[in-house]
Amino acid sequence: VIQGIVRSLRFTYGVEEIYGIPYGYGGIYTKEWLPMTLDSVRDIHDLGGTILGSSRGGWDLDKMMDTLTKKKVNQLFVIGGDGTHRGAEKLANEAKRRGLNLVVAGIPKTIDNDVPFIDQSFGYRTSVGEAVRAIRAANVEANGAPNCIGLVKVMGRHAGFIALQASISARVVNCCLIPEMNVSK
Repeated sequence: VIQGIVRSLRFTYGVEEIYGIPYGYGGIYTKEWLPMTLDSVRDIHDLGGTILGSSRGGWDLDKMMDTLTKKKVNQLFVIGGDGTHRGAEKLANEAKRRGLNLVVAGIPKTIDNDVPFIDQSFGYRTSVGEAVRAIRAANVEANGAPNCIGLVKVMGRHAGFIALQASISARVVNCCLIPEMNVSK
């Protein structure tokens, strides 16, 4: 995603200065921004995850807006899940309230796949593939001895998309529990 943004901004729009902000929203005012050049993003698609790091929290709207204003940012691309996009909406609304020339663009990237209105977010397919590998490995181990089970827990804070899709894809799962189901009884 980062590579695509940098290439698009550079080649399509001729943008000369592109920066990456480490560790999410808090990094806007606490971290040194990293220059994103064509060379610096050339091979990042092979690294997985994010070269900028990620975080939860660090939310100080005034500090973020003051920093973005001071650095004369007119485009901010935020990459993440539902919480990231709620934050992007707050930033955009505050920029509008302050009369700033700032566009905030949200790009869904979450393995949870819980961003509305899209079929799959970046990262989801990879997470399902890795979960299928774990399920198949657990199945091999469980079948290697009598009275054994394979138990695999996968990411999915409030959404069971990974668990459900991986269970169907692996074709060896007898029971799949997902957060959307009430299993307390």
